[in-house]
Amino acid sequence: MSNRKRVFFTSDTHYFHENVIKFSNRPFRDIDHMHQVLINNYNSVVGYGGVCYFLGDFGFAGSAEIKRLISKLKGTKIIILGNHDKGVNAMYNVGFDAVLMSSSMIISGERVTMSHCPLLDTYRENTLGMKGYDGSENWHGEKRHSRFSLTNEGQFHLHGHIHSPNGGKSKRIEGRQIDVGVDANNYYPLSISKIESDIVKILRNE
Repeated sequence: MSNRKRVFFTSDTHYFHENVIKFSNRPFRDIDHMHQVLINNYNSVVGYGGVCYFLGDFGFAGSAEIKRLISKLKGTKIIILGNHDKGVNAMYNVGFDAVLMSSSMIISGERVTMSHCPLLDTYRENTLGMKGYDGSENWHGEKRHSRFSLTNEGQFHLHGHIHSPNGGKSKRIEGRQIDVGVDANNYYPLSISKIESDIVKILRNE
C-alpha cells in the first residue's frame, strides 16, 4: 500500500458570492445551500489526511468569515492566488497552510503546472459578449490578469477562472489545459488519479 497522501485540486469556489449562483448557473437555492454542498463534497473526498490545492477565487467576504469557513474544511489546504483573492499574509491568516502564485509537479511522468488562469497566448474560451470584451484575448481578462497565468511551454496545465462550460463558451479540457474549477467538475475537487487519467486520454488523442 502506498503511503503517498491523497492529493486534490479545485478552484473558483466563490464562497459568500451570491451572484455566482446566477452567473455560473449553479444548482443552489442560496448561499447557505451552496456552502453546505461545497463543504460536504470537499470533506467527503479530501478528508483529514488529504492535501488540496485551491487554484484561486476562494471566497468573497471579510477575513473572519473566510477563517470560519476554512476551519470547516479538512486536510492540508494550499492556495494558488486568483484575481479575486486577498494578499499573501491575509490568506495565511485565514488558515491556508501555504500560499503560492503558481506551482508545478510531475503527474504520470509529465510536467504539470498550476495557476489560477489559463496559459498565456493560448486559446481557452470564447470571450465574445463578456464584460470588457477584447477580441485579441484567448480567455477573459488575459491582459489584465497575466500575473495569475504562466507561459505555454507545451506542458500540461491545471487552472480555474473560466467556469466551464460557462454557457458553452469553454470546456473542461482544451488541448493540454484542464479546468479544475467546481463548475466544471460537479462541485467536487478533482483527485490526482483523475488528472492522471485525463493526461493519458489527452496523450492518446494527440
